[in-house]
Amino acid sequence: MPDNRIDSVETKIAYLEDTLQTLNDIVSNQQKDIEELRVSCKYLVDRQKGLAEMIEGGADTDERPPHY
Repeated sequence: MPDNRIDSVETKIAYLEDTLQTLNDIVSNQQKDIEELRVSCKYLVDRQKGLAEMIEGGADTDERPPHY
C-alpha cells in the first residue's frame, strides 16, 4: 500500500512539473509578444507625433498649391 501512495505522489509531481513548464513557456512567449507590441506602439506614437508636427508646422491650408 505505501508503494502505491508513493507512485501516486510521483505521478502527480510529474504532471505538475509538466504543467509548470508549459505555463512557463506560455508566459515567456507572452512576454516576447508584449515587447514586440511595445516597440510597435512606440514606433506608431513617434510617427503620429512626427505627422502632427508636420501638419502644425506645414503650409497654410488655405494657400493654393504651386501648380495653380
